[in-house]
Amino acid sequence: MNMKRLLCVLVTLMLVSGAYTTVYKGVCGEHLTWSYDTETAHMTIEGYGELKNTVDSLWWNKPVLQAASWSTSYNTYYPYNSCKTISLPAGLTKLPNGVFQYWWNLTACEIPEGVTKLPSYAFGECYALKEITLPNSIDTVEQYAFENCTTMVKCDLGKGVKYIGRMTFENCYKLTSVRWSDCLEVIDGRIFDGYGAPYTQQDVANIPIKDTLFFPATFRSGSAISYGYHNSPVIVWNAKNPPASSSVFNNPYNYFYGDFIFGPDVEFVPASLCTYVRVKNIVVPEGVKWIGASAFATNNQLLTISLPSTLTAIYQDAFKSCKSLKEIILPEGIKAVYSSTFSGCAAMTKAYLPNGITTIGDNAFSGCAALDSIVLPAELTMIGGSAFSGIKLQDTLVIPDKVISIGTNAFENWSELKDLTIGKNVVLIGDNAFKGDSSITHITVWAATPPAVSEATLADIPDTAWLSVLPDSRKLYREHPYWGRFRMNATPDSAMIQRTVIVEPAETTADFTWPTDSAAHSYQIDIYKDGTVFCRLTLGARGQLLGIAFSAPEREHQNLPYTLSFKVTGLDEASRYNYVLSVLDQEDKPIHVYIGAFATKGYPGMMQEGGDEVIPTPPIIPSDPEAQGITTDLHSADCEPSSAENGIIMLNNKIMIVKDGRIYTLQGQEIRQK
Repeated sequence: MNMKRLLCVLVTLMLVSGAYTTVYKGVCGEHLTWSYDTETAHMTIEGYGELKNTVDSLWWNKPVLQAASWSTSYNTYYPYNSCKTISLPAGLTKLPNGVFQYWWNLTACEIPEGVTKLPSYAFGECYALKEITLPNSIDTVEQYAFENCTTMVKCDLGKGVKYIGRMTFENCYKLTSVRWSDCLEVIDGRIFDGYGAPYTQQDVANIPIKDTLFFPATFRSGSAISYGYHNSPVIVWNAKNPPASSSVFNNPYNYFYGDFIFGPDVEFVPASLCTYVRVKNIVVPEGVKWIGASAFATNNQLLTISLPSTLTAIYQDAFKSCKSLKEIILPEGIKAVYSSTFSGCAAMTKAYLPNGITTIGDNAFSGCAALDSIVLPAELTMIGGSAFSGIKLQDTLVIPDKVISIGTNAFENWSELKDLTIGKNVVLIGDNAFKGDSSITHITVWAATPPAVSEATLADIPDTAWLSVLPDSRKLYREHPYWGRFRMNATPDSAMIQRTVIVEPAETTADFTWPTDSAAHSYQIDIYKDGTVFCRLTLGARGQLLGIAFSAPEREHQNLPYTLSFKVTGLDEASRYNYVLSVLDQEDKPIHVYIGAFATKGYPGMMQEGGDEVIPTPPIIPSDPEAQGITTDLHSADCEPSSAENGIIMLNNKIMIVKDGRIYTLQGQEIRQK
C-alpha cells in the first residue's frame, strides 16, 4: 500500500473513532481564511473582503484529508456536516450563493455589518438553525435564502431590507416570527410557501406566523407571498402606491387568519388584495379613493366593513361571496355599484345606497336573500341584469323616475313582493325581470308609454294583479299584448305622484305626503292659486301643526316617521293649484324645496309635471295684498274678522283664515271651511 493511501486510512480511522481532534484550515477568499475545530464544532473565518467557495475551502462536496490539502478521490470527511457555530469577521463584505447550504447542524451564525446582500440558498437545508438576526446593512434577501429550515422559529431581517426573493422561507414549518424593515419595497413571491408530504395541491402546510406583518408605504410589489396557511398574523397594510392589481394575498391556498389593518397612507385598495385573508372586521381609512375588483371577495368570516367618506368607487366583485357580511353603508361619493360587487352576501340584511348612484351593474346584489329592504337611489338610471335577484323579504318596490332600463332577471324570485311601482322614464324591462314574483297584487306604472317588455318579463305576475297608469295612457296599456292582461285600476284623473312628494286631491281636498328629514326643524307648505298664496302651513318635525311664526318645540329624535302627511280641505272643485313645500332648519333656512302642481277632480286637460326638488332657496311669495294678508303673524291675536278682508286671525283661541269672504278654521291637521 502506498504511503498516501495509508495516510488516508489512518486519518479516517482516527476521525471516525473520535480518538483524534484536529483543527482544519483553509483559504476562502483573497484575504480570508478559515479554521475548523472538530472538538467544538466551531468554525472561525478571519480577514476581510469577499467570501468565496474556492477549491481550498469547506463548501460543497469536498472531503478534508489534512490541513490545506484536498483530494477528490475519497469522501473521507465533511466538516460542514458537523459544524454547529460559525464566527464571521467584521471586514466581510460579500457572501457567495449557497454559502451555508446543507450545513445541517448549524445552530447559530452572526453576519457582520457591511454585508449588503444575503445570497440565494444562503442557509438552505440548515435544519438545526432556529433563529437568526441579519445586520441592518443588508438590503436584499435573495430567493430560497432559508429554504427548508424546518426548525426555525424566528427571523429578524434587519432594518434595511428592501427586497425579499421568492420562496425565502419555503417549508419553514415552525416559523412564528419574521420581521422586516419599514422600507420594504418588493416581495418576489411565495416567501412563506409550505408544502405537505407527500405534496398535493390540497396538502399544504400551516406556518404559524404570529407576528405583525407590516407592509409600509414604500411597498409596491404585487406577487403572492405564500402558498400555505397562516393562522394568526396581524397584517398592517400601509402601502401607498402598490400595483393597481395586487396579488400579495391572492392564492387559492394562501389563507391568513388574523387581523387586517389599513394604515393612514393608503390611497386605494388594490384588486384582489384580501381575497384570501380571513378577518372579521375591517376599517378602510379616510383618504382611500377606490377599492379594486375582488379586493375582499370570498372572505367568509367578514362581518363588518367601514368605508370612508372619500371613497368614490368600488369595483366589480369587491365583496363577492362575503357570506357573513351583515350590512353595507355606501358613502355619498359612490356613483355606481359595479357588477357582482355584493353578489352572494347571503347574510346581508341592510344595504344603504346613497341617492347619487346612477348605475347598478349586473348581479350587484344577487343572492342577498336576507336583505329585508332595499331603497333604490333617486338618481338611478340603469339597473343591470340579475342586479337584485333572490331578495325574498321585501313586499314593496319603487323604481325611481330617472331609471331608463331594467335588465333581465333584475328582480326575480322576490317571493314576498306585493306592490310594484315603476317610474315615469322606464322604457325597457328585460326578460324575466320579475320571474317568480307571483305574490304581486298591484302595479303602478307612471310611464306615459308602456315600457317595452317581452312575454317572459311579466309572465309570473298573476292576471288578477291591478295595474294603475296615468289616465291618458290607459288605452295604450289596455291594448298592449302583455300589459293589457292585468286588471286596470280606476285611479282618480287628477291623482299624481312626483318623485317623493305625493299629492292626492279629491273634489275639495288634497292630501300631501312627503319624506321626513332628520335635520329638519319644521316644514312649510305654501299653496298657490291664480299666482297668489292661498295659504301657508307650518308643521313641526314630527308633523304637529304650528301655524305661522309659532316657535317649534324641542324635536323628539326617537321614532321619527318615514313620511309626514297633511290634509287640506275646503278647496274649489275643478281648479288647479301650485305648491311649494320647504323643509326648514332651526334658523328657518331651507334644506330641501319641492315645487309642484295638482288639481281637484274635474279639472280639464293633462296636468303639468311637478313635485321635483329644486335648489334650496327661500320660496318667493308674490307681492300681493291678499298674499301679504294671509301670511300675517299669528301672534296678532287682537285681530277681529272684520279687521281684514283677507288674512289669518285668532278668534276664540282658534286659527282662522279669511279668503274672499270665506272663513276657514284649523282643526287638528285639517283646514275646514266654516
